Amino acid sequence: MAAAETAPVDVVDLIVGLLGEVDEEDFHAAPRSEYYSRLCQAVCELVGMDRALLFLMDDVRRAVRPMGSHGFDAAVVAEINLPLDASGLVRGAIGQEDVVVLTGPLSDEALPGAYVRAFDLQTVACTPLRAAGRWRGVIVSDRGGRAFRLSAAERDRLLRLGKTAALAASVRVATRQQLLNQHLSERLALARELHDSVIQRLFGITALLRSGDPLDGDERERCAEEAERAMNELRDLIERPMAQDLVEPAATTLRAELERIRRLPEQTPLDVRWSGGCEVPPTYEPLAQSVLREALRNADKHASATAIVVSVGCEDDALHMTVVNDGVLGGDGKGRGAGVGLRLCALEALRHGGLVEFGASDDDHWRVRLVAPLA
Repeated sequence: MAAAETAPVDVVDLIVGLLGEVDEEDFHAAPRSEYYSRLCQAVCELVGMDRALLFLMDDVRRAVRPMGSHGFDAAVVAEINLPLDASGLVRGAIGQEDVVVLTGPLSDEALPGAYVRAFDLQTVACTPLRAAGRWRGVIVSDRGGRAFRLSAAERDRLLRLGKTAALAASVRVATRQQLLNQHLSERLALARELHDSVIQRLFGITALLRSGDPLDGDERERCAEEAERAMNELRDLIERPMAQDLVEPAATTLRAELERIRRLPEQTPLDVRWSGGCEVPPTYEPLAQSVLREALRNADKHASATAIVVSVGCEDDALHMTVVNDGVLGGDGKGRGAGVGLRLCALEALRHGGLVEFGASDDDHWRVRLVAPLA
């Protein structure tokens, strides 16, 4: 039965109800697809659609990527995972205040052919996610491959849903950023406490043992007591509950991501230098791509760069990636520091025994460098 023939449903109430089914733990820690798939479910329930795909603008990666679905095979959607950056669908949806209906056969120009072929897409409704004058993404929905037309009531309902979904997406992004800030604060506090307690005790013991002077009974006992206190303090720190890790699996590879970014029309010229024979281990893909995105985002926001050089290589049993731009000073002539993103990357690198360093070099370039052990 078409949605227009059913009793009116309040868009906000339906979305709030669906998202309310995602409990607090899931909201903070579950994959984003769970959250955004609920918005796709709302489309299907409100307008009598059988299937819906939600594509969201990722400001960090500057790509319109699939984030959730309903009625589609989620495993196939994840396997395709193609962005809609250059599609006619996105170009038509940006700036639109209306739902666009595309009737098949759909071309690769309108929608990536992988989606069309995998799901036999014929007629689709494209609902812009737009709120407060900002375009967030698009929801693509259909009725199981059947041709259809939207009534005025259905269009209006989809538009209201698109605006509400855009606000819901904004809330998700803001909440996640708040959690990242909390995550960083907890780890910085842990590192500070570790330095002020355990490290200081061990430093005192080491200095005494290296002095070369013979130790009497009292001094040996004092060393033993300090070592025991250090172990107890370290045990307490390790057992302290921490916020759940928010690092998500990488959907692509660093090499593919560099190639995609290099082709973006608004991207500062990118010179990629990849040493032969060097491959990024899957374990490091999320970290390496996070460092890359943060380095490029900082260059966009805080620099006046005319060129960016990305070097990737494997030397001395370690993975090395360096991102250098020539715009160390912003337009106001003031230097710049690092934001939450790079600091989180640095903490994540420490978990793998690596490091992330960043700062201005002597030649007025800004450098971000990742080193991670391959052994």
